[in-house]
Amino acid sequence: MTLPWLTGTWQQLNRARLQQRLPHALLFSGPEGIGKQMLAQQLAGSLLCEHPDEDGQVCGQCRPCGWLRAGTHPDLLLLQPQEEGKAIKVDQIRELCTKLTMTSHGGRYKVTIIWPANAMNVNAANSLLKTLEEPTNGTLLVLVTSAPGRLPATILSRCQQIQFALPAEVLATAWLQEQGMDGAQAERCLRLSRGAVLHAPALLEQGALEWHDQCLAQLGRLYAGDILPSQLAKEWMGDKERQVLAWWQVWVQDIIRWKQAGKQPLDSQTARNLQHLAETVDCRQLFDFSGRISNALDSLGSGLNQQLVLEDLLISWSRLAIRGRRKMLATGN
Repeated sequence: MTLPWLTGTWQQLNRARLQQRLPHALLFSGPEGIGKQMLAQQLAGSLLCEHPDEDGQVCGQCRPCGWLRAGTHPDLLLLQPQEEGKAIKVDQIRELCTKLTMTSHGGRYKVTIIWPANAMNVNAANSLLKTLEEPTNGTLLVLVTSAPGRLPATILSRCQQIQFALPAEVLATAWLQEQGMDGAQAERCLRLSRGAVLHAPALLEQGALEWHDQCLAQLGRLYAGDILPSQLAKEWMGDKERQVLAWWQVWVQDIIRWKQAGKQPLDSQTARNLQHLAETVDCRQLFDFSGRISNALDSLGSGLNQQLVLEDLLISWSRLAIRGRRKMLATGN
């Protein structure tokens, strides 16, 4: 089934499939956690199934559908970093390009999904260019990314781009309630995931609501000088890093809106934790800091030393506190 906020995009893709107008390369770009990867796999299924219906839904009965369920379809190639957080390497792309020149097993399409496409290093991206320029008949490459700006212009220009937006809050909240959340849980999880609706259930299931509040409190302790940046960097590294950076950017943007427009965060617990920061930090510094967090998020999987990147951000955050205290002393507050 198609996620309700992706129905329009799916109909566009399915029409192109029915009319045999699909390009040889698609680029799905947009925020994380909204279903880009799922839609890419749904498109692959409609191309590989022997009897898809007019809506592009697979029959679920044919042999290719059995392979798809088992994750063993020989004509569906999923390319990801060999290690989480690492780059997609040139050898992986070369192997992929060799496979794409071979005849399909099912006599239909050969589909490749590269995710996240921005994890390709420079050599890997360059190696993919020839396949994009001279595609084999009956092949489709779907590049999926939340950071299209990190892809070379040569890659971008050779793909038909489809941009995804965050779902409307009413659609996302209703879907979360269908998954078993009550209204209050759905609203808080959606707000804390910044609209990344598919990430929202994990916040509840893994106790991440409490973890969110703990991380925000730790950032407040760092601002107050009660914890060292290196200590906090070690605690946030690993599985936590991407989520904490995403939350951190949200907190910074919440403070900016609070200071400029007087709009407090919708989540009351977050508002209480951010109040002191909103009273002391300069907006210009926050704009700069938000950009630095974006760069840190984009760098995940690039091969940079992520602990050093995180430590540098945390040190800069602690320096904001020093400037804030100086400002308060200078104004007599």
